[in-house]
Amino acid sequence: MSQLDNTLKLLGITDTNIQVFGTREEFHGRGSGRKKYLVIQAELTYTLRRCPSCGYNTLHPNGHKLTHVHIAGPMDRPVILELNKQRWRCSNCHSTCTATTPVVSTNHAIGHGLATHVLKLASKSLPAKTIASLTGISTNSVQRILTANIHPHASRRLPINLCFDEFRSTHGSMSFICIDADTHKSVKVLSDRLNRTIKQFLLSQYSTAERAAVQRVIMDMNASIRHSCTNYSLTPNSLLIGSTLFN
Repeated sequence: MSQLDNTLKLLGITDTNIQVFGTREEFHGRGSGRKKYLVIQAELTYTLRRCPSCGYNTLHPNGHKLTHVHIAGPMDRPVILELNKQRWRCSNCHSTCTATTPVVSTNHAIGHGLATHVLKLASKSLPAKTIASLTGISTNSVQRILTANIHPHASRRLPINLCFDEFRSTHGSMSFICIDADTHKSVKVLSDRLNRTIKQFLLSQYSTAERAAVQRVIMDMNASIRHSCTNYSLTPNSLLIGSTLFN
């Protein structure tokens, strides 16, 4: 594996269809908001023959599409993945399609890893402007990420190890987040951190047996939500561990 490919691995990108061919540094922004970015130049390509539109094996390479994706990187420097995506054209239905990657959703410019990092920073009660400065994205982008994670559908099953925490979301209000302590995937984000809201969510979404299967609940014992977490009727068989959700 080349040193350039190791760069992706260090950034947590494991998509083998992405090949790095260079890096550079450049400045973005104006005035006090001007920052130095690490730009990773890479290509996304793989073999695709079946057209996703008509189903015929009539796809042919049709150039590339240059995209710029903000991804999670070192705290001292934001990172942009300059990704040249393979394009195809169907000779049967004449539609076109572009290569996709788990790193980022189609037509989005902020990677999934960076969006998760934004939520982690928000859990530390940092304002959106500070998060934007740390991650190299705009304050509006931070707000969109926080808003998009309010009221998602709850996970069908409760993980056996849970993390509870509160974070500063939109308009400076405090919200509640519950995640899987093992996979770090979101279980539920609530628009407020009120004890009655947390209690209603757990009791209405999960049976007594499902809540009893939870083995550990990890949380910051200084948080205001500790009263909900120490209510053992919600997760009757769990061990409460005092900690900080995101280190």
